[in-house]
Amino acid sequence: MRRLSGAVSLAALATTARSMGRSVRIVDGGADKKAALAAFAEGLALPDWFGKNLDALTDALRDLADETAREIELVWDGTALIARNDPKAYAALLTVLRDVEAERDDLHITVIER
Repeated sequence: MRRLSGAVSLAALATTARSMGRSVRIVDGGADKKAALAAFAEGLALPDWFGKNLDALTDALRDLADETAREIELVWDGTALIARNDPKAYAALLTVLRDVEAERDDLHITVIER
């Protein structure tokens, strides 16, 4: 998992990922755990039955697939607010992302701390 901060261009990140043959999924930060989980549900187009908890996010990330079997670049953007408002939840979400990325060769995660 790579972590970036400051003036990062989402367009440039997406262009680079696509040039590497990856599908790009962008998730907006969220102010707290509940908002971040809702952002993951929306940004990853998770099904309505998504449980909006860390275990459900873990399962969803394990099952996340591209319709054409490309590798996936998941970008979680704008995480400064949750890091400041709810550092425990932020750390837990980072752990989920790091753990699932370690399990999968086709999932690449970038966290933008701004």
